[in-house]
Amino acid sequence: MKELKLLIVEDDQEQLDLYDRDVKSFNLGKEIQIIITAIKEKELALKALIHLDFDAAIVDLDLKNTGGQDSSGNEILKEIKNNLRFPVYVVTGTPQNVDDGLKVESAFFKIKTRGDVEEVSYWEQFINIYNTGITQILNRKGTIEKYLSNIFWNHIADSIDLWITDQTRTSEQKEKTLLRYTLLHIQEYLEQNSDNTFDNYHPAETYIIPSVKQFVFTGDLVEEKKSGYCYIVLTPSCDLAQKKAKDILLAIIEVNIKGIMAEMKNIIIKNKAPAERIQEAENVIKNLIHNSFSNKYHFLPKYKSIKGGLVNFQKVKSVRIEELNSEFTIIASLNSQFTKDIVARFSYYYSRQGSPDFDSNEMYLSLIKD
Repeated sequence: MKELKLLIVEDDQEQLDLYDRDVKSFNLGKEIQIIITAIKEKELALKALIHLDFDAAIVDLDLKNTGGQDSSGNEILKEIKNNLRFPVYVVTGTPQNVDDGLKVESAFFKIKTRGDVEEVSYWEQFINIYNTGITQILNRKGTIEKYLSNIFWNHIADSIDLWITDQTRTSEQKEKTLLRYTLLHIQEYLEQNSDNTFDNYHPAETYIIPSVKQFVFTGDLVEEKKSGYCYIVLTPSCDLAQKKAKDILLAIIEVNIKGIMAEMKNIIIKNKAPAERIQEAENVIKNLIHNSFSNKYHFLPKYKSIKGGLVNFQKVKSVRIEELNSEFTIIASLNSQFTKDIVARFSYYYSRQGSPDFDSNEMYLSLIKD
């Protein structure tokens, strides 16, 4: 049975008793059991965060029963947000006393006023996050840490001399190359499961939102402000990295309300065509999704604000870098693995030379006669 380890920092014993009763009731019949560690004092809580592992926390601000004058719970919040990686909810009667630098809320950090009615209980919210696996991945002793230990001892230990003896790079450059080297190994571990099978990618893995690069780069998705059309940047990365490109090559991304994808969807949705035609339309859509229909298209999935659709390599245009900067907005970057595939498909599509055709009937008869 799995256990979600929950830290509760609260000085009010009645409130602790209430939490305890709620959790015991919530745990009944559940596959994941919430296990509470209750601490009343700030210093003890800070020590627990150093020596123990947690999957979530509830923290009160006033830990000295001063009626809201004390806000020492902020120190615990800072320790969690600066050094640890699990969701934490502030549950307090004085939410206004949360430090200004901590007031940005997210799925992992929420500020709750004690006594307010929640549509979904804290316990259910914590379980939902736990079930994504994020804390098992990124927590202090999570999957990433295990991978890093394995890479350190089994991969880098035997090759670190290459960096030690390298006289051509500065210390900062060596650190950067070692970081990339480490990340490449993590990617290799993540590519396959323990039984040597491969998982399908989630649409979220296609994009990096927002883009982390300061300037436009190969594989960036840009939206034209005037038309609202979305394009992908295909200019070679070497030109962009060295800032040699004066013109940027763009290919349009046809959203699913236009083009061949829309045509096939309409056939299926209207359901008036012969069964064979509907089946053909389904096959076309599936082949488009798997990028096995035609080399002139590449499918991009829908995700959050990204509408997705088909990159159409027949519809490309060039814009000046100044025009791109003023009339387009970078909305995302593609994962580098997907970018390489798209660039390769684009290159292949435009490198086809074609060849003279044969009379197929003549060739067929010659083969049969042999």
